[in-house]
Amino acid sequence: MKFDVTLHAGTESSQHQIELLPGASSGTGTGQAEFRLDGDRGEPQLADWAEVSPGVYSILLGGRSYETRIAPRSASDPNPETSYVVTVGTREFRVEVRDPRRGRQAGSGQVHQGPQEILAPMPGRIVKILVAEHQPVNAGDGLVVIEAMKMQNELRAPRAGRVDRIYVAEGSGVETGFKLLRLL
Repeated sequence: MKFDVTLHAGTESSQHQIELLPGASSGTGTGQAEFRLDGDRGEPQLADWAEVSPGVYSILLGGRSYETRIAPRSASDPNPETSYVVTVGTREFRVEVRDPRRGRQAGSGQVHQGPQEILAPMPGRIVKILVAEHQPVNAGDGLVVIEAMKMQNELRAPRAGRVDRIYVAEGSGVETGFKLLRLL
């Protein structure tokens, strides 16, 4: 899974792409993440992490240990779900994370007409189905909660419509691109 990341430190900004590779492991508050940065085709890097308290992580990368604090930006931020304040040691960064697949789904700002399949954006487990078949929904209403790597992600309706069909059940596992439900 690839993510576009913008780092803001003071008046400087930089753009990066992070590719998380399959096979990351996680337990309760600990894990490993294998990744590539900025399209590097060499050996992937491996980061070990442990959550030492809520929002505070110890990260081991390249033989060095980093204490990192991660906090969401304020709700008044234009993108509160994807903007964070990350502090590494004494340096503070504003970080914006964007899944490039969302841009493709959004298209050119036009509202999707007709039936629309809502697909799983990542592999995971269905934690909760927030709607029922034939239920009307508004744009932005929660549809399904997926858990991936101990993080719960709520998928929201991209437009107003009616839930025509639900393809998954709570507790089931899904892969990226798996059909979750159909919106009319």
